[in-house]
Amino acid sequence: MPEHDILSGMDLRILRYFLAVAEDGNITRAATRLHVSQPALSTQLAALENELGQKLFERGARGIALTEKGVALKRRADDLVDLAERIESEIKSNDNGELAGTISIGAGETPAFRFVARAANELRRDNPRLHFSVTSGNGEDILAHLREGTFDLGVLVGPGRYEGFDYLTLPYTHRWGLAVRKDSPLAAKNRISPKDAQKITLVCSRQAMVKEFLAGWLGCPFGRLNVAANYNLIYNAAVFVEAGIGAAVCIDGMIPQEFADRVVFRPFAPALVSDVYLAWRKNAPLSSAASALVEAIRRRV
Repeated sequence: MPEHDILSGMDLRILRYFLAVAEDGNITRAATRLHVSQPALSTQLAALENELGQKLFERGARGIALTEKGVALKRRADDLVDLAERIESEIKSNDNGELAGTISIGAGETPAFRFVARAANELRRDNPRLHFSVTSGNGEDILAHLREGTFDLGVLVGPGRYEGFDYLTLPYTHRWGLAVRKDSPLAAKNRISPKDAQKITLVCSRQAMVKEFLAGWLGCPFGRLNVAANYNLIYNAAVFVEAGIGAAVCIDGMIPQEFADRVVFRPFAPALVSDVYLAWRKNAPLSSAASALVEAIRRRV
């Protein structure tokens, strides 16, 4: 089988070559990091493009950049290489009971992640070859990775649960409300009512479940709201609030400290709350390391 036959052979070495060049944006630097010659690396990339029948890189005077097809391949290649490394480390782990390998965790922005971090620290004290890969994201992205098997565990903030997963509820509850500028009339209020929220320009999470959750609290269809922007993680939403684009629908405790003198949080009334929970795929056995982490978290909650 040809080394570059990614479609039938999924040669991980070639995927690693591709990823190195994509990350460095320069074949010479990537070749040095990979300990291969530049001509050999260029030949492998050309063979990969030929095999796929797609141009993956745009080559210019300042280096190379990914094409649209290259970006799509990088997203999948990252997942494949990460999964392969996790499998390899688990299979090669010691038979003396020591846990080894990588536990991949997707996590929403929440202080409840401390329960995971403390359990991970406890576990790693006795298992120094254990490694953790943590990726921040919103709930829909995390669930997609859990379904694909590229994340072992996910830390999710409600508003709801999805079928096909097992859950461990963490002892933490978030209130929903608005992040508003300090000079906004809403900042003078202690609570935000549905009537208040219906009248203003909003910056809202892109997640469909959050939109449905908010519409239910407001008592009106989400489409009737004046939504100027959607966001994934709260930092850039806070920048939009600071710039005056609108008020951001979010959970408490998430506004970065650097915005403290310009942006404030005001909770909804009636209260709108969400649990935080740990999730993993149902009927898909966890690795021994991931199972041990779940149990360590369970003991803490």
